[in-house]
Amino acid sequence: MSINGSRSGQEVPGGLSLYAGDAACGAVPRFVVSLTMHVRSGILEQAVNDVLPLFPHLCACPVRTEGGYVLRKDTGRVKVFRKEISRDGMTDVSGDMDGRLFRVSCEGKTIFFDIHVALLDERGMAAFAKSVVFRYIQLAGYPVSNDGNVRTLTDGEIHVSEEDPMEHIADIPASRPAWYMDAKAFLLRHDRPEGPDRITQIRVPLSRLRSHAKDHGSLPVTFIAPLVSHAVYEKYRQEMGAGEYVVASISVNLRQYFPTLSFRPFSTAVTLAYNRRLGEYPFNTILMSQKKLLEAQLKPDALAYNAGRRLDDMERLSSAAGLAAKERMAEEMASIEAARSTYMIRGAGNVGMPESMQRYVTEFYPIFTPVRQDFAVSMVVFRNEAVLTFAEKNGADGSFCRRVAELMNENDICAYVSDEFDMMPMKYELP
Repeated sequence: MSINGSRSGQEVPGGLSLYAGDAACGAVPRFVVSLTMHVRSGILEQAVNDVLPLFPHLCACPVRTEGGYVLRKDTGRVKVFRKEISRDGMTDVSGDMDGRLFRVSCEGKTIFFDIHVALLDERGMAAFAKSVVFRYIQLAGYPVSNDGNVRTLTDGEIHVSEEDPMEHIADIPASRPAWYMDAKAFLLRHDRPEGPDRITQIRVPLSRLRSHAKDHGSLPVTFIAPLVSHAVYEKYRQEMGAGEYVVASISVNLRQYFPTLSFRPFSTAVTLAYNRRLGEYPFNTILMSQKKLLEAQLKPDALAYNAGRRLDDMERLSSAAGLAAKERMAEEMASIEAARSTYMIRGAGNVGMPESMQRYVTEFYPIFTPVRQDFAVSMVVFRNEAVLTFAEKNGADGSFCRRVAELMNENDICAYVSDEFDMMPMKYELP
């Protein structure tokens, strides 16, 4: 399931992860953390280098060989890029990734973590961002203490981060969900030119949930996905073919089901077809239907089955001879995967941090850029708010996201649009 390099004694596993899913397109999602104080780049650089031993696989750098790419460890000092360029309301990065698969930069009071999906999934990104920010606050001289919510330099579990938890999935009993809706997905086919993504953020205060949605507060995606799907249906129903459904692909982190100390990517995707529509059924009926469809796929044996299919794809990739064959096969498999859903929801979970640290943090959220689909939704629960960050491809005006917020409020879910801006996403080009 992984490739080891062969050029020196510093190789790390994971070469095949460069070809998997969105990674095949060089996707580089971002985690954004804003603080109460202005960020000093020199202290931030020290914090990043202090924390890296806890995430040793981040030191992996791609090396091209005749058979494909391998990841070789580079333990040299990591640079922090000092600022971004903002023009006409658009955020763009300046500089490059210094040959690595991740980049940390800062501007004003904000830190940006751009990390290739081959290195960390959304939960791993959140953990890395928390560790760096905690260490930065320490080095900057502000009083802060750890309550166990942050991985710090004293943990002692340094080596486990390099282990690949996906390799253990094959040993777990797996079975296809007994109740599963294998729906044909409606695909948004918009040929948009390269350009900035339109970023719109919606916030949902979970303490203010009322009516039926309150019963689903522990799993916000249960009430968020059907309303996003209805907004798609409402806008594009004239284009939908017979037997097509709006299908959300929901990223599920496997750590809560199969515990591991590793922060290497450990997630799979389940699909949620929107099969009952607002206006035709009571909202509570829709929520219960979606909840049952989701829960059927969240059982450990069903998740192991789902993740096992991904491992099968990795095995097929490993059998392909030569770099060109691997790249061609990865593109085909990624296209098939994208055709199973209309859009993607990625969740970084409920982010906890010590109260002494939280008072210095004002923003904490991920942005996953859409790759083969028209838009992507990133979700995190922070300070008892569900923060939804929509990234729409070039040309979007944000009206779709505002309609999602309207639908939420129409169904007793307090929600509001808190921010809108354009962002040129980073894309990693393999050397």
